[in-house]
Amino acid sequence: MRPWSPLLIALMVLAAACETAGPRPPAAVNHVTASPTTAPTASPAPSAPATSAPTATPNAAAALDRCHTGGLQIGFAGSQGAAGTIVDTFRVANTGRAPCTLYGFVGMLMLDSSGQPMPTRVVRSGGIFDTQAGPSLFLLQPATAASFQAAWSDVPHTNDPPGACPQAAQLEITPPDEFDHVIIPVTGWNLAPCNAGEIDVTPIRAAGAGPA
Repeated sequence: MRPWSPLLIALMVLAAACETAGPRPPAAVNHVTASPTTAPTASPAPSAPATSAPTATPNAAAALDRCHTGGLQIGFAGSQGAAGTIVDTFRVANTGRAPCTLYGFVGMLMLDSSGQPMPTRVVRSGGIFDTQAGPSLFLLQPATAASFQAAWSDVPHTNDPPGACPQAAQLEITPPDEFDHVIIPVTGWNLAPCNAGEIDVTPIRAAGAGPA
C-alpha cells in the first residue's frame, strides 16, 4: 500500500476545517408556480330583442249600459179603437246624457184612485199583436224616444160579473229588466180592460221600427 503524501494529508485537513458544524440546510426545492389561467367562460346567449309589454286597448265596441228607469220618461201618446179593442201608444224617451240600450217588454200594474193595485194581466205579444215580430235590441240616443203599444178589450164577457172592467186611475210601468217603475195618471184617456184586466203589449221598439 502506498503511503499518503504529506501534501494530500494537509489538503484533507484544510477541507475538513472549512465545513460548518451543525445540521445541514435542506436541499432547495424549485417550486414552479403555474401561471394562473382563467377558466373559459361561456359566451352569453344572444338576448331576445326587447319587446314592450302588451298594452290593453279599450274596446271601441264595448257594450253600452241598458236604459234605467231614472233616465227614462214614459208617457201616454195616444189611443185608437176598433171593434171593441182599444190600442194605446206610449212614448219612452231617454232623458239622460248618454245613449243606452233597450230590449224587451214593459211591466204594468193598474192602480185605483187610492193607489191600490187592481187586477192586471199583461200578455206579451198577445191578442192582436201575436203575429208581430218579437223584441230586438236597439240603441236609444239622448233626447230621442221609442214607443210601445198596449191593447185591451172594453167588451165584457158573457159571464163577467157587473163591474168586471173597472177603470184605472193610474198606471204603473216598469221598463225592461228594471225593478223601479214610473206611475202615470190615467187622465184624458181610459184604461178599463175586461177579461180579468188583460192588457196585451208589444216590445219597446225604436222610432219608426215596426207597427208600434
